[in-house]
This record gives sequence, structure tokens and C-alpha cells, in this order.
Amino acid sequence: MSGATNKITALYCRLSQEDARLGESLSIENQKAILLEYAKKNHFPNPVFFVDDGYSGTNYDRPGFQSMLTEIEAGHIGIVITKDLSRLGRNSALTGLYTNFTFPQYGVRYIAINDNYDTIDPNSINNDFAGIKNWFNEFYARDTSRKIRAVQKAKGERGVPLTVNVPYGYVKDPENPKHWLVDPEAAAVVKRIFSMCMEGRGPTQIANQLWVDKVLTPTAYKLSHGRSTNAPAPEDPYRWDKRAVSLILERREYTGCTVNFKT
Repeated sequence: MSGATNKITALYCRLSQEDARLGESLSIENQKAILLEYAKKNHFPNPVFFVDDGYSGTNYDRPGFQSMLTEIEAGHIGIVITKDLSRLGRNSALTGLYTNFTFPQYGVRYIAINDNYDTIDPNSINNDFAGIKNWFNEFYARDTSRKIRAVQKAKGERGVPLTVNVPYGYVKDPENPKHWLVDPEAAAVVKRIFSMCMEGRGPTQIANQLWVDKVLTPTAYKLSHGRSTNAPAPEDPYRWDKRAVSLILERREYTGCTVNFKT
């Protein structure tokens, strides 16, 4: 990519979980439509989307942004466009660092459409207010975070389970996701693990016995029933790990308690 006309016009979109609650106006699809229309209207060449769906703007460790930054540092991008300054980020110090130093260092023009911000005109009054807008964007993120923590704290203190993934042996009630039901098939395995422990067997011995008996591991079991899990599919679906057994034996939820605010 030698000439300026060969450089990419980066159309950056970001949506956090908090932003998603505000409706369609901030959706990734809406942002893409606005950015692409703006790029075409102003004849900006080679538009390419960089997207972070479900990422907070309070830090810049996002795959879409980092991919775009790699292209910027390689000299492949000439223009970066976002819907507004808050889409780039909600950390006023880092946002200012990128717009005032990093982007100019690599000859990148930055445009925030709804804020009328364009680095090609450093004397614009809208550019002068960018620092204030970035501060308000950061304040909004902090205020939202405080409110969410307060709501979660109130729920937890009322005994509402806050964990997203229920422990092995339970399933979410289809009629009330905050209520857990016993999963008979997995519960039988949990009870067997406790029984073997009471017989004097250690976690390694229990894990080996479950492997010999071809009992699916918790991850393999959830995947076999079409349930989501944070762990990847195991190579051997029956190969239990002693740590998995230990975690089951240590979980207080199996006594019927609700456990919140623990890490």
C-alpha cells in the first residue's frame, strides 16, 4: 500500500452490554450503516469495519480496536471514523492519547460523526470541546458501573444467585432463570463423588474411577446437552481432573446455600 488512495478507511464500531440496553440506536448494525453511508458520501476509499461487540469502552484491550491499531502502526490506515467519541472509548486519558498523539503520529485522520469532531481541522471549536466530552463519557461509564454494582449487591443480599453458569448438578428453571432445579443425571454423579469421598478416597482416586466408568466430565456433559460453557470441549470427554473433583467437593452450593460475593 504505497499511495494514500490505497490506505484503508477504518470504520470502528463498539457496543458494550450497558449500551445494548439503550436500544437499537447504538446497535452494531446501526453504527455500521451510519459509518458506511458517511464514508461513501465523503468519498473515503477502501472502507473496512473493525468491530468490538460486547466490550466496555473503559479500556482499550479489545480485539477489534487492537486489530485496527496494528493496521495503523503498519501504515495501512489513513482515516478512522466512529459514530461518536464514546464509541472510540470511555477513558478520557487514553482517548485523548490516541486522538491527539497516536493517530497524528501515524498520519491518521480521526472523525467522530455525531460530535462533529475531525482532526483535519485542529482550530474547530468542536475539537476544543472534545476533552470535556471525553470526560463526560468516562463519567457516564463510571456512574453506570456504580449503579449496576448497587443493583447486583441488592440482588445478592436478597439471596438471588448472581452466577451466570450454574454449578454442575443444577439447571436453570425455564420459568425463572434465577431459580435452580436439580439435574437428576448430573446430581447422581455429584452424590457419588461425595459418597466416594466419605469412603476415604481422594480427588485423584475419584477422578480415575469416574474415568474408568466412562462418566462424562462436567464440560462434556453440558456440551452433550447443548448448554453453554466457558471451557473448550475436552479431548477425552471422560477424563476427569482431580481439580474438578476438588471444586465439586468444596462448593457450598451443594448444601443448598446461595453463595454470592465470593471469588
